[in-house]
Amino acid sequence: MNLNDFLTRAAHAHGDRPAVELSDHQLTFAEPHALAGRTAALLAAHGVRPGDRVGLMLPNLLDFPVLYYGILRAGAVVVPMNPLLRQREIAHYVRDCVMTLLLAHQDTADEARRGAEGTVTPIVPAPPGGLPDLLAGHADTEPAAARRDDDLAVILYTSGTTGVPRGAMLTHAGLAGPMPRNCASSCASAWHRTSTRWRFGSSRPSPRGPRARSSSVRSAASS
Repeated sequence: MNLNDFLTRAAHAHGDRPAVELSDHQLTFAEPHALAGRTAALLAAHGVRPGDRVGLMLPNLLDFPVLYYGILRAGAVVVPMNPLLRQREIAHYVRDCVMTLLLAHQDTADEARRGAEGTVTPIVPAPPGGLPDLLAGHADTEPAAARRDDDLAVILYTSGTTGVPRGAMLTHAGLAGPMPRNCASSCASAWHRTSTRWRFGSSRPSPRGPRARSSSVRSAASS
């Protein structure tokens, strides 16, 4: 399975319903689905392949879920990063998970570049025009990459309050949660667990699935 399948099913079942909101702006389920396909095409143009780690260093913007699902659609592994991270912390993320590419907000791109110094990891900044400019020239033609249930989907780093941040390695099946396969189509949504909309800034519980593996990410980089 690929977690992107949830977005595809939700787009087909609830295409015109609001999926995500930010202030007075919103996206329907159909919109992030199409934009995620264009994001996957962008990543393919940068040489990203299934299993590669892609950093996502953005604040709470409508761009975030679009790029998140675009990374999943490409079969790559999402590495969410706090946009307030500094050079040394970024360097740890980039090296520890062997990051292939880092998508950064324009306001954090310079710090991201400093953190990636000495590596071959390119920084792709979101231009002032946002997604329209970033995805210009990339059509929604990339099919979702096939992934196994136990393939990595997300590497979520700890805060590092008692040491260096460690990556929790979350699989596609683990994030999907203990949901019966035969009801997946009716339960499917862009947020794995619900077809209601997501409001940035609201407090929502995280999906609970099998416990994540937490260990050295570098040791799993070739998986």
